[in-house]
Amino acid sequence: MKIVHLSPSILAGAPGMLADAQREILGHDASHVRVGDAGAHRDLMSPNSLQLTDCPQDQEIFTDLLNQAEVIHVHNFLPPLLRRWAAAVPDVFDRRWVYQVHSPSHERPLFGDLSADHGLPWHAKLAVCHAHPRMFPDFTPVPNVLHRPFITHTNRAKAPSDGPLRVVHSPSTRSQGRWSAKGDELFEVELQRLHADPRVALQTLEGVSPRRVAMTRQFSHVSIDEVITGGFHLVSYEGLAAGTVVINGADELSMAAFAMGFRTAERPPWLITDSAGVHQQLLALATDRSRLADLMQAGHEYFWRVMAAERVVGFFDEIYA
Repeated sequence: MKIVHLSPSILAGAPGMLADAQREILGHDASHVRVGDAGAHRDLMSPNSLQLTDCPQDQEIFTDLLNQAEVIHVHNFLPPLLRRWAAAVPDVFDRRWVYQVHSPSHERPLFGDLSADHGLPWHAKLAVCHAHPRMFPDFTPVPNVLHRPFITHTNRAKAPSDGPLRVVHSPSTRSQGRWSAKGDELFEVELQRLHADPRVALQTLEGVSPRRVAMTRQFSHVSIDEVITGGFHLVSYEGLAAGTVVINGADELSMAAFAMGFRTAERPPWLITDSAGVHQQLLALATDRSRLADLMQAGHEYFWRVMAAERVVGFFDEIYA
């Protein structure tokens, strides 16, 4: 199957990872094209993603991809440049068009349904199964697909016998949107308390490559996702995959969306709290190493049984059919 993913930005690498998994696991001819987020660091988020600009050669590349496409999968919205180029492709509206919403930070949709604005015959409409389905109740919840060559079953963290609890905080953005915020004033105060606590070794990673983040997780014990909005993000996937305990603030609506997207009744072994509870949760883990080891093992096993790309990437084939 020939699949082309289109997005306005890198979207934390999610469309590119899906394309990579479809190509490398299922054998499809899948690619990802974006317009924004130029630069080497953004390319590291998704090395096989192609960033296009408004020039004749890039239009030729794009047209060739769409000429062959059976499925055109749009993430968040179709940028005007690509929409204009697509309109010139013969029979382009006869393909299977799929619309999917992700967490926005600086782009649309700000949790409004823009699918009708495109004037396209959508074969399916999807929402990432985090906080999103509550805003898009008519969309099909789907998981993100975490697929990177350096994230493997054997590359995992080890439970400590002594020393401080190693904690990783890796916010991808500093957005303060209602559904995309990664921190608030109280959370920042809690982070300062953790930095001053000798029982905890907190490392905040920003502006580094996904490989660097993954390697850091392998030598850590806990990953903090956001605890502000009631949702969760790719950090919660990455933390479990690496064998760290994951702390997030997923509420019951997000947990229900997770269950639908991942097609499971088994809840992930996350520690769920809010900004005020982060310090307490970490100190409890620092003082109970047996529980820490059990949670690390449970999370690692859960990810590779329930959330691994090999299990979930085929869901999209069913949606495209």
